[in-house]
Amino acid sequence: MSIFQSALAPFTVKGFYLITWGTALGTNVWNTISGYRTFKTLPRQTFGTLQSRLQPLYFTFSSLATSTLLFTHLWFHPGLISSPRVEPHWATSTEGQQGLLIVASLIPQLLNLLIVSPLASDIMFERHRQERVEGKEYDEPNVSEALQKLNTKFSLYHGIASALNTISFLGLAGLGLAVSM
Repeated sequence: MSIFQSALAPFTVKGFYLITWGTALGTNVWNTISGYRTFKTLPRQTFGTLQSRLQPLYFTFSSLATSTLLFTHLWFHPGLISSPRVEPHWATSTEGQQGLLIVASLIPQLLNLLIVSPLASDIMFERHRQERVEGKEYDEPNVSEALQKLNTKFSLYHGIASALNTISFLGLAGLGLAVSM
């Protein structure tokens, strides 16, 4: 490969595929690290407000990047697209398994974007309002039953959102390992 061809490698479809994968994975990692750091740095309610503004941007960007990754993957491997003449072979081929890893990353991102994260944010703001009404923090002793229910509900949705984000990370990391072999 000549020096000129090497310099143009990132501008090929294969280069675009790798840059898109790296961007999707890097976004996921950065969201995790920065979320932890801001949680430790900011007051809890300020952190919650910040996250409620950043999470939709993060999930939109990561969903778009992973969707682009999937479409690029299908461009490289058109045989994965079912047709009357060709049996789909997602589970039996290396290319199909890589595609499944992308799909396994995309679905949790979309679920977080469209359902789980907005619900968790709504519950969080409802909990903040209830704390102001009671004049207590959520973790103080003797909080009302209403605040206890909000705590349980928020913990559930936050846990689901975190699990979905972890699944997305594992799918993208697994894709990187699969492509490298």
